[in-house]
Amino acid sequence: MNLLARFNSSLTYSIAATLALVTVVPVALVGFDLARYNREVLTTKERKTLTQQAVNLASEATMYLSAAKSRLDGIARTLKVIPIAGAEVHAELLSETAAGFQRAFLYMQIADLKGDGAFVRDPQLSDEAASVLSTTLAAAHRGALDGKATTTLRTDLPRNYSSVSVIGMPLENLEGEVWGSLTAVLNLGPIERRLQESSSGGQYSVLFDRDLEIIASSDPTSRGNPIALSPLVADFRHSPVRLTRLYQDPDGEDSLVGSVAPISFNGWGVLVERSSTDAFRPVRVMLVRTVVVSAIAGLVALGLGFFLARRLIGPIQRLDQVSSEIAKGNLTVRAPVTGSAELAHLASNFNHMAGNIEALVRRLRQALRQNQELFLETIRTLAAAIDAKDPYTRGHSERVSSYSMAIARHLGLGSEEVFRVRIAAILHDVGKLGIREGILNKPGGLTEEEFMVMRQHPEIGSQIMAPIRALKDILPGIRNHHETWDGRGYPDGLAGDEIPMVARIIGAADTFDAMTTTRPYQKASTLDFVLKKIRAMSGTRFAPPVVDAMLAAVQTGDITPPDAEHGGPAPQQEAS
Repeated sequence: MNLLARFNSSLTYSIAATLALVTVVPVALVGFDLARYNREVLTTKERKTLTQQAVNLASEATMYLSAAKSRLDGIARTLKVIPIAGAEVHAELLSETAAGFQRAFLYMQIADLKGDGAFVRDPQLSDEAASVLSTTLAAAHRGALDGKATTTLRTDLPRNYSSVSVIGMPLENLEGEVWGSLTAVLNLGPIERRLQESSSGGQYSVLFDRDLEIIASSDPTSRGNPIALSPLVADFRHSPVRLTRLYQDPDGEDSLVGSVAPISFNGWGVLVERSSTDAFRPVRVMLVRTVVVSAIAGLVALGLGFFLARRLIGPIQRLDQVSSEIAKGNLTVRAPVTGSAELAHLASNFNHMAGNIEALVRRLRQALRQNQELFLETIRTLAAAIDAKDPYTRGHSERVSSYSMAIARHLGLGSEEVFRVRIAAILHDVGKLGIREGILNKPGGLTEEEFMVMRQHPEIGSQIMAPIRALKDILPGIRNHHETWDGRGYPDGLAGDEIPMVARIIGAADTFDAMTTTRPYQKASTLDFVLKKIRAMSGTRFAPPVVDAMLAAVQTGDITPPDAEHGGPAPQQEAS
């Protein structure tokens, strides 16, 4: 049984489902509405938080880079006033600058036009890294000697090194003549560490240059790669201003909340973003809890609904079962008087009604039996009146009725059909009331003219009984019981299946009784002889199924002729 059919089949399911519905729907609606509201609040809060973080990180990076540039500018201004000094003075100046700025410079050098000068090198700069930077430092020195200040990013240092910025500045005298260069390697590791420190809860932060290459990142593995061109970064590229928005991840299916802030003096930018999965995790937790609470509330409501419904519906179901039994005809059952006062009162009234119906049906059945008995007595009286006209066939109608009923039962007919066969068989010769007694009681054989008169009795009988509407169904048995299977019978010359079943049965039973009883013109034949003749007439005079049913009834003892043990020849003419 599917869900809808089960829902409609019992009030129990309807009550339980309704209770669950009114419990779950409000909880779910409130929970989902709160989740929607919290998502909006979290979106606003997340945008503000990321914007503030992007601005703070950009400010810190700007301050770090500005401070480094200021240190280098200070050295350049100092050497402009005192352009020529010894290598020791230059080395001391570089050492003080490097030591006073949190060891941000990994390498610093002052060189004249010939390349001679002084340098300082941080111990953390390995020979391998210095070798990688040598070409960039040489290029910065040459650019400075040409009067150009250069800044070159290197993100490809050996493992465990952060990105660095190689800076080259020309050194001039008071006349504006370039006499040397100041080159430095600025460590961008502090900016990267700050990005990593700020990246909690799934946040991703990067520092990128004007070419959108990642300089520093909370994920060091992405250093040196081009930044993913999200809608936010694309807009920043065209207009480097502070931006914050929700957008689709270009490298995935998740959505992101991001904010970008510019570093004004060099065109760099800081991007801070977080996936909506992480940003809205509290909302998802709330949704999950809403679903769980709704499910638990629904189950509790269903359980309570079934419990209450059973208490309410139980007496009604028992009342329904009792009414079904009464509908089937069992009028003795009664409903238990239980449950609430209303249900108990209903059951009591139902039992009282059932008792009245039982008494009424009992009286109706008694009246029906009396009417049937009266009807049968009337039929028997009429049959006795028929037999009284022909003393030689006394009891013939009752015997034919008995034989016909036995044949009908062996044919598998229902009780109502058997009853109609019984009545039709009793009245099958009612037409003899219209035949002269001289023909009926003639001791010898009938003449051809007398035989033709005798053949009129089936039609006369049907005319006699036709006005009685209650006997409409038995008229075919009266009119057509002398029809034969091969179509040679009378009065209508019917053949095969055209002959009504009741007439086929009565015709066989009528002939069987005529052959097994003594008449003025014959003696009763032996049972074996009669059965042999009946079997031989199967398919010509009688319907084969009727013959088979008759033989079975004789075999079981349901048909027992009274005079069959007295042997005699078979009748030679129609005498029944």
